[in-house]
Amino acid sequence: MGKGPNSAHRFATRCLENLKNQSCHIERGHDERPESKNRGNFLEMIELLASYNEQVGALVLGNAPQNAKYTSHQIQKEILHVFARNVQSSIRHEIGDARFCLLVDEAQDESRREQMALVIRGQGYDGASNMRGEWNAREISDVHTFFQNLIFIINIVSASCKRNDELRAFQAATIEHLVDIGEIETGKEVNQVGGLQRPGDSRWSSHFKSICNLIKMYGATCLVLENIALDGSTYSQRGDATFSFKLLMSFDFAFFLHIMKNVMGITDVLCQALQQKSQDILNAMHLVTSTKTLIQKLRDDGWETILEEVTSFCKHQDIEVPDMDTCFSSVRRSRRKTKSVTVEHHYRVDIFTAIIDQELQELNNRFNEQAIELLKLSTTLDPRNSYKLFNVEDICLLVDKFYPEDFSDQEKIHLRFQLQHYELDQLLNELSQR
Repeated sequence: MGKGPNSAHRFATRCLENLKNQSCHIERGHDERPESKNRGNFLEMIELLASYNEQVGALVLGNAPQNAKYTSHQIQKEILHVFARNVQSSIRHEIGDARFCLLVDEAQDESRREQMALVIRGQGYDGASNMRGEWNAREISDVHTFFQNLIFIINIVSASCKRNDELRAFQAATIEHLVDIGEIETGKEVNQVGGLQRPGDSRWSSHFKSICNLIKMYGATCLVLENIALDGSTYSQRGDATFSFKLLMSFDFAFFLHIMKNVMGITDVLCQALQQKSQDILNAMHLVTSTKTLIQKLRDDGWETILEEVTSFCKHQDIEVPDMDTCFSSVRRSRRKTKSVTVEHHYRVDIFTAIIDQELQELNNRFNEQAIELLKLSTTLDPRNSYKLFNVEDICLLVDKFYPEDFSDQEKIHLRFQLQHYELDQLLNELSQR
């Protein structure tokens, strides 16, 4: 190579020309030249289609006219824009002057990046609002703080593809170690490596999944945070990771994690049922009753089990467990000058019992006995399966108890006989159709 700025300039120019020439044949990381064995998904798909259809094969790739192959990325983008305009025009024509709404939702792809989907339709209800505000235990300040910290930790660990890759690598290594020492078993679809999930405000089931995923990947999450705390590129990254790691290594956070898992695990079945587009009212009411029963049972008999579960978890994660018999003190308590209590009293009464009582109160307010009876009686009007649940007595009771002012005494008398005629008529119709 010659010396001096002119020689360097000529060398750089040649390099740029070579790269430019190569870029004409390489598209999106693939070598699209005819002799290449890795031409990319698009061209490989065209070649596959051509091999199955002679008419297609006669018009594409090497058999296409020299100036009409339509395989360059610029042409493909133009074709996609034509499709997009046609779709938009069709949607506008179909909607016309009618009312419509937009549904916007997002989800993470395989690389953990958020992808947004937008749908135009005439009805925007998806069942999520049934459970809006359902988890009012969050009104307890400590519970609110826990969820804020949970979201903070997940956001830090899931902030980039690199961190997610580290998380999966640490989790895979953890699983392999536990298998080697015999603590867990192997098998099909067992011990799969997943990731952390950000909770969504409108769907409380996502909070439950976030908690379960964090418990499953607790050790791996701690390792990722330790790495960021030591090697983060900025002081804010290192500081946030250090704070998050201290949270994970605290008994307080571990306790909230497990109490939330147990309580929300019980309510999640009801939550899922009430978010269905097609409601089975009778089944939902049975779930309300069973949910109340299980929540009350957890309050009455679940403390020892919860404490043992948290203690075992903390020992496994090397988290210090406080002495339950020692005096508990906090800034809030000292300022309020309240009587001193033990650590066990704080976690059992101020947290465990308070959370469950709040949830029971919310369930009782939303689904009191009168509301449940109204809904159960209303199921007799369910038209599915030719009014299989139709019952004359239930309808009469529904009128007498919940709609007495809508019917006169004479109308109530006639109603029973009219319903009996209808019931018999339906039965005769079914028999005639067999």
